[in-house]
Amino acid sequence: MLPKLTNKLGRKLITVTLNPVLDRTLWVPNFTPGGTFLVDKSEDVAGGKGVNVSRALKHFGIDSVATGIMAEGGSEPYIRLLQKGRIAHDFVPAQGNLRINITVISDSKKGETHLRDRGPEVTESTLDALEKKLRDLKEKSSLFVLSGSIPHGLPDHTYYRLITTMSRWRCDVFFDASGGPLKKGITTRPFFIKPNVHEVEEVLGFFPDSQEELVKAVNSFSGMGIKNVMISMGKKGLVFFQGKEIVHAQLPIDQPVNTVGSGDAALAGGLIGIVSELNTEDTARIACAMGAANTLISGACIFNIEDVCRLFETVHINHL
Repeated sequence: MLPKLTNKLGRKLITVTLNPVLDRTLWVPNFTPGGTFLVDKSEDVAGGKGVNVSRALKHFGIDSVATGIMAEGGSEPYIRLLQKGRIAHDFVPAQGNLRINITVISDSKKGETHLRDRGPEVTESTLDALEKKLRDLKEKSSLFVLSGSIPHGLPDHTYYRLITTMSRWRCDVFFDASGGPLKKGITTRPFFIKPNVHEVEEVLGFFPDSQEELVKAVNSFSGMGIKNVMISMGKKGLVFFQGKEIVHAQLPIDQPVNTVGSGDAALAGGLIGIVSELNTEDTARIACAMGAANTLISGACIFNIEDVCRLFETVHINHL
């Protein structure tokens, strides 16, 4: 049975998205490059990893504030989607146009087509304004979620700077990034990290494809002073460490519809588990169930609570 999920700690939850995106999906029969086609259906979702986490939290009635940097051009539809989803938001404006990612789904054998926008270039003065915004939003012992890509114009040490500042505020950080921003940011010893197996390799220099190497990876991160570690492994589930025990949670999904946002849903599950004061095993279960439920419906961090409840019961837990 799914345990009661609520923000027992009463800590203000703030998600930070530096590079928001409007995710647009188009369903186009018999699509091939170079032609003109009629779109059967279209769907827009307010994307960006931090906003995805806020949306996942809202499914369970857990409030957060979504903030970050928002290009002013074309941002109106994005803001309307946040309002429709009743997600509280307070972004710092920036020049340029909001990026739009387009996915074309066709019934042809060629599968999906993905068009990814680079987005606007952001100046460090905007980052200064964001830091002031975060200072105004925070409360004592707030929990921040920092996740996603860094926009053009900002350096790799952007997350390092923000996490260091939040540590001075005595606020804990849930951190999810890749590449240079991950390597630099992780040296600040954030409270919670969620790398996937490829990002583990980026940081530690080895790919954890065995139980022994997963334990080695967790112990390496723990040795850095990181208290909570979640390693996502796609179809193989996730590994979670919360100070003492290491567990592997797995839940097979036979016919996934969508995998975009599953990692964000799992991160939200880890956050929910901690603020609900769940134990390590149940936190891993809820994170795995949310990530799996995300695959059943199109759209990042859009899922049915009934699916989460059902899947929670079938998650297999192995203690490493």
